[in-house]
Amino acid sequence: MLFSAFLSEMSSKLGFKSVPAFDGSNWLSRMSQFLMAQKLWAYVAGLITKPALISDAPSTATTRPANAESLKARNDWVSEDSVAIGYIKMKCTESIVAGIPADHTTSKQVWDGLKEKFDKASAAVVLQEIRSAFSFRLSGGDPIHEISKLSAMFNRLSDRGFSIPEFVRASILIMAIPSKWDSIATFLLQTYALDKLDWDQVRKGIISEFSRIKEANRPSTSVNKISTVKHKANHPPSWKGKSRDDQPAASGSGSGDRKDKKG
Repeated sequence: MLFSAFLSEMSSKLGFKSVPAFDGSNWLSRMSQFLMAQKLWAYVAGLITKPALISDAPSTATTRPANAESLKARNDWVSEDSVAIGYIKMKCTESIVAGIPADHTTSKQVWDGLKEKFDKASAAVVLQEIRSAFSFRLSGGDPIHEISKLSAMFNRLSDRGFSIPEFVRASILIMAIPSKWDSIATFLLQTYALDKLDWDQVRKGIISEFSRIKEANRPSTSVNKISTVKHKANHPPSWKGKSRDDQPAASGSGSGDRKDKKG
C-alpha cells in the first residue's frame, strides 16, 4: 500500500514537471491534461460543484446550522478545489499570478479567467506561425520528425482559429523538399493538380524517397564479403614465408638418430 502511494506521488511529480511554466503562450491544453491525471479537472471544469450546506433544524428556527454530513462534503470540495488552484498558480509566472483577480476564489474562476485573457492569440502570434510554416525547410535527413514539426505548426494555427486549406499545407510541404529530392516534387506536381494535392500523399512520397535513397547507398552483402576476402589475402598466415626448417616438425615422424643395436 505504501509502495503504491509512493509510485502515485512520483508519477504526479514527474507529470507536473512536464508541464511548462505559463507565460501567456499556449499552455492550457498541457495543464488540463495534468489536472485530468490528478482527478481534479472536474472541479476546474465546473462538473463537480460546491455542495450546498444543509441544516436539519426546522425551517422556522432562528439559526439553522449545517449538519455534519453536508459540512464535511463542503470542506472536502474546498480542499480538492484548493489543490487545483495551487497547481495552476504554481505553473504561472509571478506576473500572471499577480494579475488574477482577488474575487476569483475557485479553480473554475481562475481557469476561465486565464483562458479568456490568454487563449485568444493576437494577430502577431498567428502571423509568426504562418511565417515559420512558409519558411520551413527539410534538412535532407530522416524527414519523419521534421514533418511532424511542420504538422504541429498547422495544428497550433488551427487551434487559434486560423485553418490552412489542405492543398496549401501540401504545397508548403513540397516547397520544403531539399533539392536532392527534386524528383519526388516533380512527380507529385506532374501527377496531381495543385488543388488536388493531399498532405498525406506528399508526406508518404517524401518518406519513401528518403528510404529509397538510404537503401541505394547501403553497401550490399556481396560487397562486404569481397572486402573480407581481400583483407585475408593481404594478411597471409604467420607461418607463410618461413623455410621448411623453421616449421614445426610433423608429429609422429621417425628419428634418424636411432642406431641399431648389434645383437
